This record gives sequence, C-alpha cells and structure tokens, in this order.
Amino acid sequence: MAVSLACLLAALVLLNLGSGLLNVLTPIRGEAAGFSILTIGSFGASYYLGFVAGCLALPSMVGRFGHIRSFSAFAAVAATAVLLHTVDVVPVAWLVLRAVIGFCFAGLFMVVESWLNDQATVDTRGRVFGLYTAATWLGVVGGTLLFSLPSDNDFFHFMLASIGISIALVPVTLTTGAVPTLPEPARISAAELLRTAPVGVVGCLAAGLANGAFWTFAPLYAQAQGESSFDVSLFMAATVIGGAISQWPIGRLSDRLDRRWIVLALCLVSGGSAVLFVLQPGTSAVGLAGIGVVFGAFALSLYPVCAAHVNDRADPNTFVKVSSRLLMAFGIGAIVGPILAGFLIAQTEIAMLFAFTAAIHVALAVFAASRIFTVEPVPDPERGTFAPLPPIGHGTQPIFKLQEAGGGDS
Repeated sequence: MAVSLACLLAALVLLNLGSGLLNVLTPIRGEAAGFSILTIGSFGASYYLGFVAGCLALPSMVGRFGHIRSFSAFAAVAATAVLLHTVDVVPVAWLVLRAVIGFCFAGLFMVVESWLNDQATVDTRGRVFGLYTAATWLGVVGGTLLFSLPSDNDFFHFMLASIGISIALVPVTLTTGAVPTLPEPARISAAELLRTAPVGVVGCLAAGLANGAFWTFAPLYAQAQGESSFDVSLFMAATVIGGAISQWPIGRLSDRLDRRWIVLALCLVSGGSAVLFVLQPGTSAVGLAGIGVVFGAFALSLYPVCAAHVNDRADPNTFVKVSSRLLMAFGIGAIVGPILAGFLIAQTEIAMLFAFTAAIHVALAVFAASRIFTVEPVPDPERGTFAPLPPIGHGTQPIFKLQEAGGGDS
C-alpha cells in the first residue's frame, strides 16, 4: 500500500505543479498578448465551467473505460491543450482550451482521489487525508513558484506545465490494487439544502465568486505592483501558503464554536485585508506577500468552513450528495465571479479586484450575522469534525466515501 500511495501522491503533486503554474501563466500571458480584461475574465469562467462539467459527466466515462486508460486520455488532452496556447494565440482558441483543461483536470483529480479512497482504511483515513491535502497545496505552491524561472520565450513556461501533467502519467500507471469505484451523482434538492443551512450554501456560492475572481486576476495585480516575475510568484505563493497553514487551526476552532461566527470572522478579516490591497499602492513585494498570507489564510478557508456547517445540519448519510451540491454552488460562483470582476476592473483599475472580493465577503458577513441572531446554532453533539480541503479547481472534494464510511469514529 505504501508504494501505491506514494505513487498517487506524486501524481497529485505533479498535476498541481502544472495547474498552479497555469493559474499564474494564463492571465499574465493573456495580457501580454493584448487580450482585454473581460477576455481574461472569461478564461477563468471557462476553466471552472469545464471543471464543473467534468465533475458531473466524467464518473460514468471513468467507470466504462477504466481508471488508467481514462487518466491517460485526460492527461494527453490536457498536456496538448496547454501547449496549444502557444500555437493559436487568439481569445476564442484560449477560451476553448481553458474549458478543455478544466474538464480534463476534473477527470485527472477524480481518478487519483478515487484511488486514494480505495487505498485507505478507517484506521488510516486521517493520515491519507492529511497527506492528500499537503500534496495538493505543495503542488500549487510549487507551480506558482515555477513562474519565476527566467525564460526568453512564452513557450518555456507552457512547456513546464505540460511536462508536469505528462509525467503524472508515470506514477499512476505504476499504481496497483483493485479498481476503485466513484461516488454516485448527487440526488439531493438544492432548494432543500438551502433551507437546511442557508449560511453554508450561500457561503459556498460567495467563496466561488470571490476566489474565482482572485485566481483569475490576482497575478495581474501582482504584476502591476511588482517589478519581476519573482514578485508575482512570491505574492501568489504567499497567499496559497496562508490558505494551507490556516485551515487546521481555523477548522479546530470551528469545531468548538458556532461555525457561523467563524464564517463572519473569516469574511471580516478577508474583507479588511482586501481593502489594504486597494488602499496601499506601491507596497513592497514583501509587504504585499505579508498581506497575501493574511488574505489567503482567511479567504481560502471560507469554503471548507461553510461546507462543514452545511454537513452539520444535513443528514449524515448524505455527505457525498451534499458535497456535490456545494461544489456546484462554488462552481456557479467561480464561473460568474471572474466575469463580474472583469467588468469592474475594465472600468477602473486592477486593484478593484480586491474591492470586488471585499464586497462579496462583507455581504456574506451581514447575511451570516442576520442568521446568527435569528436561528439557533447546531447543538454540540450534532456538530461534525472539520476537514481541510484543497482549493476547488485543484481537487474534486475527495475522500467522500472514506469520510462517509469512517464518520462514526470521528
């Protein structure tokens, strides 16, 4: 099991190296090619549209063709699509390529995650989940730092991203063990879920709006403020590291308090740190990275806390179905967010990205506060255990079967 687990985690790191690099590369190279802000925003929306579509459509395909063959197909198409960015530098082509990459990444992550589910037992699920989360965040940070490598042409970084995706084939093809199964599609009413835990559902939608816009435009903000590609990488990596290191302490705190108070606090600090980006032009690269750590720590922890709140109030036997609906809520927000933020930035300046995210977080804080004072919290015995999650778009909310099966020992 240890060798197989190591192979899967290595594949996860490699995939996220490519994905993390593309997060930075796409808007930067798009702007250099003369694409408008609205066009760059549509690239972010297109990626999440493809990703959500893949989460819905691909389980049946993987079940039909098998995990290794499906993974190979997804990796080949994704790696090719990455390289095609340098062949046809026109907005329509990139729009299609971003959707294709999002669709393929959904399948790639789905295959690796389902295999991790199969490798783990009730006794090892905590370690497997922790290693999964660490490998994902490590890959994303590493990918953002790869952008700082010097190059004389645009092809170099796209080639690196393509190589990362392609090499991920090697550890997956070496994975042994029984073929795992994939979760069934969600069959729970979205309206029912909204009535059950409105703060959690609206929070997932808001996280999609804010985070989708952030991943799309933050590299452009960092480039406008910095002097080099390293400054861009430093800012993005610092934000991701903030999100990675904060989830455990924030999650543990949310296990002890009404999670709606945590949502309120996360929104207020995220909004406050976002305002600093707007009001502090000309801040040094190190200063921006410092604010980025704080912003990432709170903004990127919002979705997992909202998801945990919904699961506190939902039927414990519907964990998989609830999580799928929450992914849809986030996905809708992540599709719309870059477009709305793009309209705002096009009329003003790139720093207004953070005015947009601050407005989203403040609006959610007001909604959470209104519910806190009108609806009783979940009783302590009925509250579940927080589970950290990677940024959506770098995973499909894994370990569903694992957590559902092991819920009794939490």
